[in-house]
Amino acid sequence: MKTVDILFINLPTNNWYKDKIAKSNSMPPLGLLYVASYVKENGYSVKIIDFAVETMTHEKFIDVLKNYEPKIVGLSTYNETWNAQKVICKTIKNVLPKSYIFAGGAFATFCYEDMLRESCTDYVIRGEGEIATLELIKFLLKEKQTDKINYKGIVYKDSMNNIVDNGIADRIKNLDNLGVPDRELIDLSNYIMPYTISTARGCPGDCIFCSSKSFWGKKVYMRSAESVFAEVMYLYDRFGTLVFYITDDTFTASYKRAIKFCELIMESGIKFVWGCESRADVINEDLIRIMSDSGCKKLQIGLESADNEILSKIKKNVTIEEIENGIKLANKYNLHITASYIIGHAFDTHETINKTLTFAKRIQKDYGAHVVGSVNTPFPGTEQYEKRDELGIKIYESDWNQFILNSPIISTNHITREELRKYHNNITNVMSNNRN
Repeated sequence: MKTVDILFINLPTNNWYKDKIAKSNSMPPLGLLYVASYVKENGYSVKIIDFAVETMTHEKFIDVLKNYEPKIVGLSTYNETWNAQKVICKTIKNVLPKSYIFAGGAFATFCYEDMLRESCTDYVIRGEGEIATLELIKFLLKEKQTDKINYKGIVYKDSMNNIVDNGIADRIKNLDNLGVPDRELIDLSNYIMPYTISTARGCPGDCIFCSSKSFWGKKVYMRSAESVFAEVMYLYDRFGTLVFYITDDTFTASYKRAIKFCELIMESGIKFVWGCESRADVINEDLIRIMSDSGCKKLQIGLESADNEILSKIKKNVTIEEIENGIKLANKYNLHITASYIIGHAFDTHETINKTLTFAKRIQKDYGAHVVGSVNTPFPGTEQYEKRDELGIKIYESDWNQFILNSPIISTNHITREELRKYHNNITNVMSNNRN
């Protein structure tokens, strides 16, 4: 038996979705890794279970709980893990009734009341997790004289069953001080893309379908190019990898930093292969050229819509001309392009949806782009969720598990739910046939 202070769990989604991601695009849970590593650095023993890629029977999970006897269990949560969260929390409390359970992540940040009232979750971390989690652990593992904790980012129920919300955690401004995630805490062989790097927190965009600005705030904090390069070299020296992927929403948000990073890669003399995500409006040929020269082979760009009026109304703040120019430049330098789009925006009509689908097919044909489509889903924390009535969005599901990107749960002033379902089924078949 090897007991630990904290067991961290990346919760499982429903099986078909889990299997699809695990077999095609699985990545380590970097957010959870950062929190677990920070806690470990401060003297606490930790273990991670990643149910996104690990399969475990109920009986095996009970054995793990008994063997490790964690005093605290921390959960990384998502909308589609809500049902699993309730079952897992109940199991933990049955096996370890004296343990504490806390949850973090975007879903926990925006749906903390449901978690505290409808599951056996004792505490919720709202916002950035490292510092608030450490403070919560210190509080729980000492001799508590009171049930009150007044630390920002921590939410809980008091002795009167009232929810005490201390607000969203303060931001960590100097990300270089965090150090690299301890990847020894997970089995990297479980992941299709094991070597991923986070270089910034927040997004410069203002899209109404994204919760990033509500979670992180408007300010984007970035690691220095030197810090990111040091992590690349750490992965190379420790694991021997030449391949890595940068997971930021917009790695190229700082032109100067992106250029400096590419220069450091080239100066190393090592032939790395890497990829990242970007917005089309921050791309130019000089940047694409140096990214390609430094080994960048994959670029993901958010298309969202092929209609400029829709792009303006959803606050994407980019034009379809800029998007195509970015894709064209990436293709010119032989980058593998992934372009993602959404159908069913509040302002979409049949005409604009078909315009987007036509454009998606064309960039696939003309530039070899891998095109990925999804249906608009108003997640908690997004502007379109908060203003759904004003925007004419009707949500038909109350079960958080149904808030997923491949099954319509809404209608708008222009498109019915059934029409969205037909569009999605048709485009899935068309795009699949085009790739064959």
